[in-house]
Amino acid sequence: MRFPTILAAASLLTLTSCGDSGTTVEDPSDPDQIAAAAENIARPQPGEYRTTGELVEVDLPGASEEEAQAMRAIMETGVAREQTFCVTEEDAEEGFTQFVSAMQDMPKTCSFSEFAINGENLNATMVCDDDAGSTGNVAFAGTVSETGSDMTMTMDMENAAEGQSMRIVMRNTTERVGDCAA
Repeated sequence: MRFPTILAAASLLTLTSCGDSGTTVEDPSDPDQIAAAAENIARPQPGEYRTTGELVEVDLPGASEEEAQAMRAIMETGVAREQTFCVTEEDAEEGFTQFVSAMQDMPKTCSFSEFAINGENLNATMVCDDDAGSTGNVAFAGTVSETGSDMTMTMDMENAAEGQSMRIVMRNTTERVGDCAA
């Protein structure tokens, strides 16, 4: 299956969203409208952040139990790793617009079909088609603030040519834990 690039791009959005006001993008396939909506996303507070992930569900219909367990183990290793990072004053000033922009550029096989911010709630969906048989949706839903986020990403992907499909649900939480270490 050709899902790694889609997964990498989708994971990026789970770290990127904070909102203050209601904005629903009328034409989510228009990069300019997404960029304008991203301008309304609240800027994170500078400081040290901790992000953790959880693999909620892996469903690989038709896969053997061994294959499913191997995929789960690989996914859990990457998702469950706790990481810390520093958001500098400069990073905070730039906000999350560069990340949303990166989502539009990577991979070229996905585009937004929905992008809405309402208060601290974000809902976005990307439709993906790699022109090699892999298609599906990647949906993001959760709450966000200037000091953290709690986002769930649901990937429903299919490769008709190979007769394979998969559903992966991951949850990512990010929280400000203090000032950046000097």
